[in-house]
Amino acid sequence: MSGVRPFVKADIAQVAELHRTVFATADGPSARDAGCREAYLGEVFLDNPWRDEALSSLVYEEAGGRISGFLGVMPRSMRMHGAPVRAAVASQFIVHPERRGRLGLRLLKALFDGPQDLSMTDEANDSTRVVWEGLHGTTAFLYSMRWTFPLRPGRLALSVLRGRKWAAPLALVSGPFALTADAVLARLARTHFGRSLREASDEDLDAATLLTCLDEFSGDRALSPQYGGLSLRWVLRRAGGANGDGRLHKVLVRRQTQEVAGWYIYYVDSRRVGEVLQIVAKPYSVDEVLDHLFSHASARGVVALSGRLEPRLIRALSRHNCLFHWRGPWMLVHSKRAELLDAIHRGDAFLTRLEGEWCMRYRLG
Repeated sequence: MSGVRPFVKADIAQVAELHRTVFATADGPSARDAGCREAYLGEVFLDNPWRDEALSSLVYEEAGGRISGFLGVMPRSMRMHGAPVRAAVASQFIVHPERRGRLGLRLLKALFDGPQDLSMTDEANDSTRVVWEGLHGTTAFLYSMRWTFPLRPGRLALSVLRGRKWAAPLALVSGPFALTADAVLARLARTHFGRSLREASDEDLDAATLLTCLDEFSGDRALSPQYGGLSLRWVLRRAGGANGDGRLHKVLVRRQTQEVAGWYIYYVDSRRVGEVLQIVAKPYSVDEVLDHLFSHASARGVVALSGRLEPRLIRALSRHNCLFHWRGPWMLVHSKRAELLDAIHRGDAFLTRLEGEWCMRYRLG
């Protein structure tokens, strides 16, 4: 009999091959590639700190034993006004090209029929969004908005031009002008952010401090994540090592009184683009923490910072002349509990990229 069933260790090799088929690399299959995919599937979907046998990842098995579909599921612990909430974060929604259609619907329906209170995914493409909404899921538009702050707009523009064959000659000619403009803007930025930096100090944000701060800073949200020391260390390790050869920056910002003003976490990739995973600040320190973030990134040669919107920061990000857009990826949610959906749709949920798919990504190596 064919159908949807839980993902188990014996499925890893088949799912790794399905993953390679759907997300083929330019180099083609290799022993290293297969080994990395298998290790990834085991670590993220079988050995994560929230492992729950009643809420497992799913496969679609054909009558002959062939696996033609996979939906990764990571259980997460949350709380709603202090009461426990069981959440499921979906990722790696994979269906063999020959079996696309109803098979994907069956996998997603099986997820929604699970024991969790809330299902979510936050890096969904347009196709997944159509399927999700077709099964009465919804798009969380507030948490789907992205913002960008160009620190070196000249180099950012050159990077975009170089990525398009027709514009490569224009990038070559424009290079000196773009670099000169960036040098001038960098000096202006240091002057602009200088006051905030003089009035604040920073330190590396370790997991123990972050755990304490999360309890204090997210307690006024209707919906918030629940971490322990082991699970938070696991998430930070994945965030720092699961997305390429870049570097994760975790910075705690203190005022002159040593009071914690807030913190930020961002990842800089090989293109010098910074992906912001989390920004948290007290209401009266938001501008101070943002100034610190932008200065910190600028001093490290970051070309641009980009992040997913935290609804409470929209005014501060606007004051800093950030650019906003709604082009996906999308955050999608599903729940039979109206109060959970309401908290998310009105922006009263502490849901950053550490709680989503960022730490569930696959990379070769």
